[in-house]
Amino acid sequence: MMTSVQIQNLTAEQAYTALGSDPGGLSNAEAGDRLREIGANSIEIGDPWRIARSLLRQFTNFFTILLVVSAAICFAAESVQPGQSMALLGWALAGVALLNALFSFIQEYRAERAMQALRKFLPPTVEVVRGGQTQTLLADELVPGDLLLLNEGMRIPADARMVDATNLTINNAPLTGESRPVILTAGPTDSRLVESSNVAFAGCLVMRGSGQGIVFATGLRTEFGKLAHLSQALRRAPSPLEQQTAHMVRTLTIIAVSLGVTFFLYGVFSGRSLWINLVFMMGIIVANVPEGLLPTFTLALAMGSLRMARKNVLVTGLNAVEGLGATQVICTDKTGTLTLNQLAVTRLVAPLSGADLSDPQAREQMLNIALCACEVHTVDDAYRGDPLDVAIAQSLAGGAAGGGSPARVLRHFPFDVERKRSAGIGEVADRQLFAVKGAWEVIRPLLSHVGEPGQERRPVSDEALDRAEAVMTELAGAGYRVVAVAGREQPGEVPEGIAQDELEHDLVLAGFLGIEDPIRPEVPSALERCRTAGIEVMMITGDHPDTALAVATRCGIVDAGATGEQVLTGDVLEQLTETALEEALERGVRIFARTNPSQKMKIVMALRNMERVVAMTGDGVNDAPALKAADIGIAMGKSGTDVARASAQIILLDDNFASIVAGIEEGRTVFQNIRKFTNYVLVSNGPEIIPYLLYIMLPVPLALTVIQILTIDLGTDIIPSMALGQEPAEPEVMQQPPRKRDFHLLSPGLVIHSYLFLGLLEAAWSLGLFFFVLVQGGWHYGMELAFDDPVYRSATGIALATILLMQIGNLVGRRFARHSGLDAGIFKNRLMLAGIMIQIVFSWALLYTKPLQTVLGTGPVAWYVYLAAWLGIPLIFGADYLRKRLTWRAPARRSFPEQPSP
Repeated sequence: MMTSVQIQNLTAEQAYTALGSDPGGLSNAEAGDRLREIGANSIEIGDPWRIARSLLRQFTNFFTILLVVSAAICFAAESVQPGQSMALLGWALAGVALLNALFSFIQEYRAERAMQALRKFLPPTVEVVRGGQTQTLLADELVPGDLLLLNEGMRIPADARMVDATNLTINNAPLTGESRPVILTAGPTDSRLVESSNVAFAGCLVMRGSGQGIVFATGLRTEFGKLAHLSQALRRAPSPLEQQTAHMVRTLTIIAVSLGVTFFLYGVFSGRSLWINLVFMMGIIVANVPEGLLPTFTLALAMGSLRMARKNVLVTGLNAVEGLGATQVICTDKTGTLTLNQLAVTRLVAPLSGADLSDPQAREQMLNIALCACEVHTVDDAYRGDPLDVAIAQSLAGGAAGGGSPARVLRHFPFDVERKRSAGIGEVADRQLFAVKGAWEVIRPLLSHVGEPGQERRPVSDEALDRAEAVMTELAGAGYRVVAVAGREQPGEVPEGIAQDELEHDLVLAGFLGIEDPIRPEVPSALERCRTAGIEVMMITGDHPDTALAVATRCGIVDAGATGEQVLTGDVLEQLTETALEEALERGVRIFARTNPSQKMKIVMALRNMERVVAMTGDGVNDAPALKAADIGIAMGKSGTDVARASAQIILLDDNFASIVAGIEEGRTVFQNIRKFTNYVLVSNGPEIIPYLLYIMLPVPLALTVIQILTIDLGTDIIPSMALGQEPAEPEVMQQPPRKRDFHLLSPGLVIHSYLFLGLLEAAWSLGLFFFVLVQGGWHYGMELAFDDPVYRSATGIALATILLMQIGNLVGRRFARHSGLDAGIFKNRLMLAGIMIQIVFSWALLYTKPLQTVLGTGPVAWYVYLAAWLGIPLIFGADYLRKRLTWRAPARRSFPEQPSP
């Protein structure tokens, strides 16, 4: 069978022969044999173990491994000395590990299913000729040799060599990144495959016309599929949150194990029994490991992803929720992201004066002349055809003109790439006109007169042509795509078969159309928010440098009056070394023009070498490597290819730049909330750890049992943590610069605040009441108490109740980094109110209800002792608010705080 390298060089007849087909197409039997031999026309590589690997991956983090090992130790201890509730503890730890793994897996699975719902890039059905009959097939059933029918608006499902083409124009942007239309023909060519004018490539769009092509490559053998396969081989670097979570987990795990083993050995050499030392070691490990933190992490990210989805930002990996918030640099496309991706005629300019036409009749006259050179038809009340032709028709119909009848096109001469113009004959107000529209440089030699509105038309002269060229240059310099419009009256019948060249004479220049892809109205304000938030925005486009600079100026990427020094073209970029590119970025280059998608990778790697967190947008197949190389890959949901979406972590459902900024705000809020509930959870570690240190070093009873610690970590702290994960953005969240790449979630400031400040306060108050109850009950220093002694049960009960109540003050204080947290907003967070109620009710129930007394080993206390436990709430809240006032008084703390978000 003929290879794809040679297919474009053959005539149509030779292509049929090479592929074992003919103009009647393959027989159904032959097509079936080829399908079984070659496989389905699909770019997806089946992985039967993907789900199993995804589930297994959830069990490989340090926390989960530690919990599983700890559960195993508990089961072993229960077998050695039954009846000590170690099996119950083991099942609790194993359950936490399993629950967290399943929860993370379910969230990933749901995100993947949501992305699969977007996979509609290749058409589900296509029309082919088989056995001389036109048939409709699933796109997956195409095989080499099939005769494929192409029609306007369809996505091409496989690589096909054209054997017939009628005004067939293709947009190859999904494959090449170049958005210029390509006109296909059926004749042989000597060019390379990807530059061939007789090959339609899979994944590309038929803009207009129709044709027939013989399929020569399907699935992963297509150019589209080859790039898709290459992108699948790239491995994505861990996201900022993955790195920070791994650092925090490693740190807490090392601390927990080190303390546990150290004091276990200390106990052994001190002569304590193995059983007591084992219980102590398990207590230290359980107290240091915030077992409920990872499930809360996952839940916070999941809730953040749902909120992002409401803002048209689909998250395919949960860590990308926060990763988007860490973004320092956004590399964005222009077309469709900053702009509407809809050509519009925004200026109609007189040819000599350069004045914008304001008279409705003059505007209508110019647009009608231009429309005579267009080919537009209406389908379901919508215009179809070349985007430029559609823009002219919409401008004429949408009130840009005087409201008269539009031109009726009698004959059309399609746009020709070499001619750089299109032409046509039309009827306007009972007059027959011949019109031409296109590039000024090719229309200029065809002119005989120039028509200025309100004046008699004048013969062309060098002076008039130079003035017209100056008008065109000024319009182009302002960022418009300039289309020259010329025409003349065409009296009488036009002979059939007359060539375009025979009609192109004595033309009158009517003026210039200023065409642009309008900037999305919300983009300038979104870019201003980026500027305020310290986020750099760079434009990467295939457009002309002047156009790119003009659009970037109007958007706000660069300031008005910016020069070409801030623009770098693809040709120059190709020659730069990585070091030279980094220097250019440091100098302030923010616009990359005339670039191709492969150069995006070079830009991404340079920024990452500069320690920037990079978000990259893309929609084409060639964008996939850059999307994977970036910290956050952002694909377009509407215009993006399936391969780009599969390579990205974020999918914009509306292709809108403003949605990226909304996602960044949500991502920053998620990280801020993660800091809040991490801080909240770690505070209770202090009063959980210190009792075990006192127990092993001093002759005093153990103030908290392992089961009681788990009651805090897996019970009463979960709902408040979830509530903090739902807190809205703080007012300053988009007024602070992005955090640095090496910013640690478990920072020194957070550790000091959690363990050595609020943690010590909770430990001091809870232990004070613990020893108060013991002394009241007759205990003295050095005296041993049995675990079932009523005095001990009451004392450990009040210690646990005090921690729960003080966590209420801690919870309210964590809502804001600078404010008290006591405001009306607390009543809008129902989870927070529920969490507070749970802690209040549970603190009472564990002291005074039999079932909880039995399970937790607690007992009742006098009412005034329980009341004293309530005083811990204003104590911890007031101390923390005083710290906030002192800490945030300095103006220098305006940057992203190293201090946690308490």
